[in-house]
Amino acid sequence: MDLIHAMNELAAAIGMRPVEPEESGGFTLLFDGEHEVAFAPDGDGTVFHAAVGGAADLDREGLLSLLEASLLGAGTGGAAFGLHRAAGELVLWKRYGEFSGRADLETAIGEFLGLVLEWKGKLAAGDFGPPPADAVVPSAFGGSFLQV
Repeated sequence: MDLIHAMNELAAAIGMRPVEPEESGGFTLLFDGEHEVAFAPDGDGTVFHAAVGGAADLDREGLLSLLEASLLGAGTGGAAFGLHRAAGELVLWKRYGEFSGRADLETAIGEFLGLVLEWKGKLAAGDFGPPPADAVVPSAFGGSFLQV
């Protein structure tokens, strides 16, 4: 199911007005009046992205910690960080595959919004700690694998 169709099914279910896609085919939503998340079509999937903090607030150790957390998404729930230099923002992004329907999209939005809230909080508190020892590093091959 394409992104706009799935989003408009979700919008109808929660009493929100239909989404009007931008020229790029994507759109931006504001959650709780303060968390802006952009949704951009990407081939057979969608990239979610949101600014989570100011890039100027990070020192070398903070940046290294964010890179460590981003390693194969182990400390970021499968997401990664990027720097929007022109806007001076640290951006959290995650690519999702095709959505099977409204419920699938709703789950993905909830997951990503949770990551946005988590990292906004960590960055505001200066808490860039390493990923938890039990963090699972996902397979870079997208399938199952045998560990030897």
